[in-house]
Amino acid sequence: MCRMILAHGQFDPATVLEAARAMSCGESAEHDGPIKAHPNGWGCLWLEEGQIRTLHGTDTFAEALPGIDIDRLRGRFLAVHVRHATLTKNHGLEFSHPLWRNSAGNHWYMMHNGFLPTVYRHLGLTESRFDSAEYLQYLVDKVTPADFNRDYLRSKMAQVAPGGSAGNAFVVTREKAWAWQWYPEDTPYPDYFTMHYRQQDGCTFISSEPVSTLGSADTWRRMSNHELHEIPLWE
Repeated sequence: MCRMILAHGQFDPATVLEAARAMSCGESAEHDGPIKAHPNGWGCLWLEEGQIRTLHGTDTFAEALPGIDIDRLRGRFLAVHVRHATLTKNHGLEFSHPLWRNSAGNHWYMMHNGFLPTVYRHLGLTESRFDSAEYLQYLVDKVTPADFNRDYLRSKMAQVAPGGSAGNAFVVTREKAWAWQWYPEDTPYPDYFTMHYRQQDGCTFISSEPVSTLGSADTWRRMSNHELHEIPLWE
């Protein structure tokens, strides 16, 4: 299970990183989930000189934050992911998000919040190794960014066998990013898996939690299940 935040437009990257740190430490945890701290790795994705850049680590985000060059992140898009590994075997740099995959000539990145242990069955695998990587493959193989929309995502998720908790995701290609809110109706912690949206002062934030340093509670709204936001990266 994880926490993640996306910023697009005019924003201060230092405040976004601080919001991610607060979530990783459980300082803004006002939800129904039992997990408050997310110490098992982290990752950032941003735009720099016309390219997507990523950075990953395996330490806690609070430990890593002083070493991040904030000046590199001063663009119009930034996403941060802090992780609590659902399975103890899935620790290490290869499990830190964003994950990436090449498919049909497109380079896809994804940050995921949730646990989808049955997705592997749709990939012809005999067992699951890492559900988030399997989720990325399930979503993007044999599809183009032009076809990546709410109807497509709802159809894909309707086919997933029961047993998972959520498929919240930030998906990014070179031209666009998407923020996808999804959890099954029987998820045990709907508050924990509901993302929050804030648009104000020339900036959009989408976050696992409504962090007060980015805006008071009345400036955030809860996202609806199956809500999708499509973000053009170069506007």
